Amino acid sequence: MAQSAQEIVSARNANEANSLEALADEIDALDKKLTYGMLLVGGLAAIFNPLIGAGIAAKALLPGIGTLLNKYGLRATGEKLNEYQLKQKIKEAQDNVVQEFSDANTLKIINPILAQLARAIRADEGEYDPLLEADLIDSQIKDLKGERWRELTQTAICHVYKEVYEKPSLHKQAGLGPEDIRWLKVLFDAKPDT
Repeated sequence: MAQSAQEIVSARNANEANSLEALADEIDALDKKLTYGMLLVGGLAAIFNPLIGAGIAAKALLPGIGTLLNKYGLRATGEKLNEYQLKQKIKEAQDNVVQEFSDANTLKIINPILAQLARAIRADEGEYDPLLEADLIDSQIKDLKGERWRELTQTAICHVYKEVYEKPSLHKQAGLGPEDIRWLKVLFDAKPDT
């Protein structure tokens, strides 16, 4: 959720320029007009006096204080300010998400079947065998009424691991050892038909 908030804020502010960047853009536009105008005046002056015309054209092509100030001052400061403001907005959005979740009446549970699957995948056969060490029959989730969570968990695991289970060439790629395959077989065999 926090990652989504960051993406949304970044997308909303992607094309948004702050006032310093807008000022820098305006200075660039005016500087271009001034440069082209001075080149035109230098060209016209060169008709009557080539030395004066060349001087005016040279002055137009050399960067002025406005261009240097814009390039190294305003634009850089504007970009840093924009980056800082974006970081602040992202942090604020993420804090809002966290606050809304903490204020909400949410129930956090740990599904024992999924916890066992995670432990089995992380461990090898010598460290943990889910068929020997787990007792899922007696496992309960006290905060949930009814036992539908067990059926839904089994169905979800069967859908996710069905292709991997059926193709031994994918076992290693999925991080499944022989103990994991045995456990999945028991789970698949015990899954009620839906």
